[in-house]
Amino acid sequence: MDVMVSDLVHRFDVGEIRLPIMQRDYVWKPKKVVKLLDSLYRGWPIGSFYVWQTQDDQPVKQRAGGVTPQRRLDGFYGFLLDGQQRLTSLSLAVRSESDGSLESRAFFDLENEQFFLGRMRKTIDKRIEAQDALIVPLSDIVPNSRDGEAQLQRSIERIIQSLKDQGKLGRANRSELAYRERLQKLATLFKRRALCEDFPDEEEEHAFELFSRLNKGGTSLSAGDVEAARLASAATKKIVEPMRAVATERDMRALGVNFIFLLRCLVTVHRGNCSFSKLPRSWADDTGEVESSWRSTEKAVRTAVQLVQSELGWTTRRWLPSTNALIPVVYLLAKNGKSTIKGKDLDYVRRYLLISGLRSLFRGATETAVNSYVNAVRNTKGDLSRHCRSLFEKIPKNRLYKIRKDEVRNASGLYSPQMQTYLAYLYSQDVKSWPSGRSLRQILHEGLPSDPLAVHHIFPKKFMQDLDFPVDRLNTTANYAILSQADNSQLGDSDPFDAWRALKQNQKECASKQLFFVAKDDYLKREAYEDFVDFRAEKIAEALNEYLGLGIN
Repeated sequence: MDVMVSDLVHRFDVGEIRLPIMQRDYVWKPKKVVKLLDSLYRGWPIGSFYVWQTQDDQPVKQRAGGVTPQRRLDGFYGFLLDGQQRLTSLSLAVRSESDGSLESRAFFDLENEQFFLGRMRKTIDKRIEAQDALIVPLSDIVPNSRDGEAQLQRSIERIIQSLKDQGKLGRANRSELAYRERLQKLATLFKRRALCEDFPDEEEEHAFELFSRLNKGGTSLSAGDVEAARLASAATKKIVEPMRAVATERDMRALGVNFIFLLRCLVTVHRGNCSFSKLPRSWADDTGEVESSWRSTEKAVRTAVQLVQSELGWTTRRWLPSTNALIPVVYLLAKNGKSTIKGKDLDYVRRYLLISGLRSLFRGATETAVNSYVNAVRNTKGDLSRHCRSLFEKIPKNRLYKIRKDEVRNASGLYSPQMQTYLAYLYSQDVKSWPSGRSLRQILHEGLPSDPLAVHHIFPKKFMQDLDFPVDRLNTTANYAILSQADNSQLGDSDPFDAWRALKQNQKECASKQLFFVAKDDYLKREAYEDFVDFRAEKIAEALNEYLGLGIN
């Protein structure tokens, strides 16, 4: 079916085209959106759209933008199998100021013939705020299906008049003709033709399979997307909305716990195996059993999330080494029906999470790695204590070696596994940020919408760069401290020796927990940098080895 882009967007907005439950989240970055708009402006192809037509009611996925369109009983009706990112982007791009957020609304730079989304560039945002007539909101010029030619021409004349009033047409209005031509071209943006393929098939399984095939080359398609669709289409679909509700909770989103992660946890608890790749299509046929598994899964997930937040200080995805490492913990908790872990059992689970993160044990083949730890728990007979111990003892012995000083010196990532482990260590010691003297524990649990912590260069980059010191040598765990965002800003790029000397005694005591000294302040002189990082690398290695109990080899 050959249709205009405007017709597709309109059908999407009014609910004649909806998103099936199998669709992933909207993930396009602004750069991809502006490239799509530029392709339309140039008259280039933007690919095909695939719509599954079925008369059966299907569970739908909430579309980006906070819109819940209503199904129209007359005319076309179907589910979008391919094209969600493009169609959602276009729908959001042309929203008015009252209907859309600045971040998703699109603007056209008349002078340079370029598209931007709000918040992409500070200079553009300032011009939008100043109502610069050269920055045209697409909502002012791209007509919807109900706008006629007369309305379009009035919009163009209004923009031209604004350009005249602001003196943006040049001497003797010499740019008026060029700008009129660009506005006319912009107005036809959604008048381009788009190929929309119908898929009139009542078999749900065929739609799932087509979705999988269409998205083989897409971005990060998981087998879980299709399994989510099967779960929702089965008699168990009444548990899908509660699952999605859990995934939208603040603590879950902060740690990167999404619907597919919850589904993998459910499959693991239900079957003792996390694999989607070998999941039989009948796995959810026993609805009572699956619903019971979900209740156990939800309880276990909440306990696991609370554990990493309250015991390790990992409150955001930035600090959590791996969500996959949580799946065996969820399985262990659900298998034992426990909502808490204490004492030696907690120590085993804590060390499992820390060492698996530090050694990147879950990087690579997700299902294989996760299943090896799930199997260790499943195949161990006994109580919770035996299961917790089996989880830790599954870690290969050759991964329990001590952290070396040179490892600390050579680790450069601000949020590397080593730094994530370091945060957990600081959290366990109830270390305080300086100069405020506020506890990291307190800072982490204030419920702020963004990460409240910052990685601070003790010898700041700008300070050392002004002394012609190679900046890349400053990027090392041995030169990093973890402070509150406010303290990091306060210290800024100041000379570390001067900053230290300005601290009061109680503030120095706070800082010494990370600097590992009080009296050796000469280490903070600029000429002592190499001695400082050498000393501190050794101290950090010693502290982490003791905290993790490393040193078998």
